[in-house]
Amino acid sequence: MNFLPLKEEGVPPESFLFKQGTTISEGEQVVWNALRDGNRKALDYIFEKYVKLLYAYGGKITKDQGVVEDAIQDLFVELWQKHAVLSATDNIKFYLLKSLRRRITRRIAVDQRKLGDHVLQEDYFREVEFSMESTLIQQQTSIAQQEQLTRGIAKLSDRQREAIYLKFYEKMSYEQLAEVLDISLTSTYKLIGKAVDALRKSVRIIS
Repeated sequence: MNFLPLKEEGVPPESFLFKQGTTISEGEQVVWNALRDGNRKALDYIFEKYVKLLYAYGGKITKDQGVVEDAIQDLFVELWQKHAVLSATDNIKFYLLKSLRRRITRRIAVDQRKLGDHVLQEDYFREVEFSMESTLIQQQTSIAQQEQLTRGIAKLSDRQREAIYLKFYEKMSYEQLAEVLDISLTSTYKLIGKAVDALRKSVRIIS
């Protein structure tokens, strides 16, 4: 990736941003506003904090790491080039995930038109993997229940797995989820509801 964060010896990237007692939301606003003001250290901080998450999320949309890397690179290049016109936010992770998903799905759509619909759709959220620290899995008390849940997740549709991942693993609100998935709030509730109902049938104790 051509985008490389700047480094300064002995200077923590967040040291210029935060004051003691700053909340997470306030801190996000400070970082984002610093970026909007043209502070390169703010961009570096965002890159260092979220790049692994973006790679992980992108890898769940497509197995083509080249597409993921290009999308992340383009995202950060554009953040810097258009920093002066960025809209305000107090949730940088949400902004980045939404932007990355849009870029990757746009690239997938272009490639599908070139290569045929079947080529990349097979990869699209086909193998969403959930950490053992995921909210749903944490609720299970035995290995057998964890295995049941894993099998239940595998049976969900690609769209349901994506929604479950964002809702329970990335802790997105329903409003944020609707915006990322580009569907209505009502459709989002229905999507999660059907997915959770399906998982309840796999693991009866999920509540």
